[in-house]
Amino acid sequence: MLALKSAWQDLEARDPEGTVYLSWDWLAATFAGYPGRWRVLIAWQGDQMVCAFPMKLRLHWSNSRQQLQTEIEAGGRLIYSEYTGFLCDPVYQNTALSEIAQHLQNLPWVRLSLKYEDSTARAAAFMAAFPEAQFRSRNKDYFINAGSTDNLACPRVTLPQSYEAYLDGLGKNMRQKMRRFSRKYLDSGALRLSWADAEDAGAGIEHLLRHWLVKWLPSKGEAKARKSVNTYRKMLTQAANLGLLRMPVLWQQDRCLGVLGHVLDPRHRQIHFIVAGRDEAVTGNFIGPLLHAQSVRWGIENGYTSYDLCHGDEPYKFGYGAIATRVNYVSIRRRYLTSPSAYLDPICAPRAMTCVIDFLQQEQPAKALIVAKQLQQVLANTAGPQ
Repeated sequence: MLALKSAWQDLEARDPEGTVYLSWDWLAATFAGYPGRWRVLIAWQGDQMVCAFPMKLRLHWSNSRQQLQTEIEAGGRLIYSEYTGFLCDPVYQNTALSEIAQHLQNLPWVRLSLKYEDSTARAAAFMAAFPEAQFRSRNKDYFINAGSTDNLACPRVTLPQSYEAYLDGLGKNMRQKMRRFSRKYLDSGALRLSWADAEDAGAGIEHLLRHWLVKWLPSKGEAKARKSVNTYRKMLTQAANLGLLRMPVLWQQDRCLGVLGHVLDPRHRQIHFIVAGRDEAVTGNFIGPLLHAQSVRWGIENGYTSYDLCHGDEPYKFGYGAIATRVNYVSIRRRYLTSPSAYLDPICAPRAMTCVIDFLQQEQPAKALIVAKQLQQVLANTAGPQ
């Protein structure tokens, strides 16, 4: 990966639809924490990189087929990156995406899933390069909260030149609320706002995640909630290490009332709201509006042009002046499976061996034997003739 740094950063500068989540700095840090779980496909025009496709490799046990399978997801989802997809030079976009797709057809995997791909035309061009006779391709929907929230809708606020102009553009009730909350809680000194920076980012992150866990543990369950907390911690810490974390913290004396975690995209002048945590014991709906308002104010004062309210069309986001844009959820499946080498990637062999051990410890020797035989065949094919 290191050998690609210069060419990758050059491509970043040429891609008008790139994001911080496809940048060299972000992905190099992400992949360093997950060895053996990623791959990047590159398209070249001479010695110039024209397309990069970062991937996450996932192992899946298929109960219906009784086999271990490799699935491909967007590389950035290893760490909950908000947007995914391809880094492309627009001059070579369609040709490069076709080349990437054709190469993928010869790699071992069962399903390819790109959630939160954010471009105007790349998803369609990529899917069109997979022959219908061999692959089922579609752009899926993705609803959460019992179907009430479209999680592919991404409300974004276009930021004006001044904070007063921003407030003037809001609805009357929200505009009055923003100004009233600021006078009542901040201007009066009743509460104070701080910004967790590199020196105290860790403490701010832990405050946020502690509040988040209190809210979501009952509905998500212990295992799922703890897993999400661990991934959010890695993501926010990574952003802090790269100088891309912006985190307002609201205090009542020494009591933390709420925190927002943002990832900054200085190149594209975007602020991405990622996750919030608030003290659920506090009554009154003022914590979120105060924190978002001050984040928008900071963004405008520092030259940012977009405040992104993350995935999901929850009604409250539109009160901040957001307009929803839609991202893609690409799903491509092979129609036919043949030998294990067609659907189990050799790069997954160490984790597949862990699956063998897990099945043995779970007293499921039949499954362990199946995976061991798959590994034997895959590794034999990889080694080639003796």
